[in-house]
Amino acid sequence: MLEEDRKRGIVTEAWSPLGRGSAALKEPIIQKLAEKYHKNVGQIILRWHIQRGIVPIPKSTNLNHQRANLDVFDFELTTDEIHEINGLNKQDGRIDGQDPNVYEEFE
Repeated sequence: MLEEDRKRGIVTEAWSPLGRGSAALKEPIIQKLAEKYHKNVGQIILRWHIQRGIVPIPKSTNLNHQRANLDVFDFELTTDEIHEINGLNKQDGRIDGQDPNVYEEFE
C-alpha cells in the first residue's frame, strides 16, 4: 500500500499509530530499541512510522505524553532495525479484528 500511495503522491497517515496499548509495545525488539536510544516504546514506534514516510497521528490528552510524542527527531533507527520491526506484522495487519470495512468506533 505504501508503494502505491507514493506512486500516486498520497501521504499515508497512521491512525492510532501506538495501537492503544498494543502488544507491539511489549515486543522485545521494541523494548530493546527503547533502551538503546533512551526513549520510550511509543517514541520508537512513532520514529519507525516517520522513517517509513508515514505521518503518525498519536492522540493524547496528557501533556507529558504529547511532549514525548514530539521528541522523536534526535535519533534514527537503522535499516536493520526498521526491518526487524516490520517483521512483527500480523498476517492481516489488524488489531482486535478492526476490519475497516465493518468496524465503527463511537465515543
